Amino acid sequence: MKPNRKPKAATVIDSLSLTPNMLRIVLQGDDFKQLQPSDLGGYIKLMFHPEGHTDIRQVPEGQRPIMRTYTISELNLDRGEISVDFVKHEIVSTEDHSVNTERGGYAIAWAMHASVGDNIFIGGPGSSQDIDFSADQCILIADMTAIPAVSAKITTLSEDAIGDVFVQLTSPQDMPNWTLPKGVKLHTVIGDDPEQLADAVTQVEIQNQDIALWCACEFTAMKTIRAHFTEKDLIQRDKSYFSSYWKQGVTEDGHKMIKREDAERGEG
Repeated sequence: MKPNRKPKAATVIDSLSLTPNMLRIVLQGDDFKQLQPSDLGGYIKLMFHPEGHTDIRQVPEGQRPIMRTYTISELNLDRGEISVDFVKHEIVSTEDHSVNTERGGYAIAWAMHASVGDNIFIGGPGSSQDIDFSADQCILIADMTAIPAVSAKITTLSEDAIGDVFVQLTSPQDMPNWTLPKGVKLHTVIGDDPEQLADAVTQVEIQNQDIALWCACEFTAMKTIRAHFTEKDLIQRDKSYFSSYWKQGVTEDGHKMIKREDAERGEG
């Protein structure tokens, strides 16, 4: 399903720290009452003026708003509310909170300073790619940026699912409150180095050939993980999803270009 391209007006109604390194912004908008339950876990586009504020009506003619992609973490149709979760980054610990197209940081800078009553325009939602989890072994992989998305996928696992969930956290206190099927083992990786996640995943025991794979994390880690399973000939097109949500040392727009090049090579 393609996202609804008409921007939706939204207002901040709450801001709270979920964990030491995860921030939640709750948004309300009349248009959100028209969403569907299936939009939980879908993606939206937060829209910014190039100068960093959210009044996109002031974007100069011929330019487009800066857009950043996030996942709907919670959805209340009756109240017209969605929750969006943000990973806190180093930018928020500095005195200079300015953003621009070269430096990036639009979304987290806004989220860290958002107050009740602030307004923002939202694009979407669009559906995240579904895969067939009816496999003999399910493997789900995420870092902190993908926790909202993988949380939605976990809820779709059958009670008799067998497999592994790998999640990289900045600290143990960042662990989500997940309920996993009895046959699914949780692997936590603590630290900020993307290679730690890739190393943990590539050591997983492969019990059979029928595997469903869902992976979203840093670009280099994703490529390492994807190559590992490709070399073992364990990639099934309808049962595999690999995506990078960011790239270490690169701005959001730089990552978009790298991700696009990766897809054009037929690797993403």
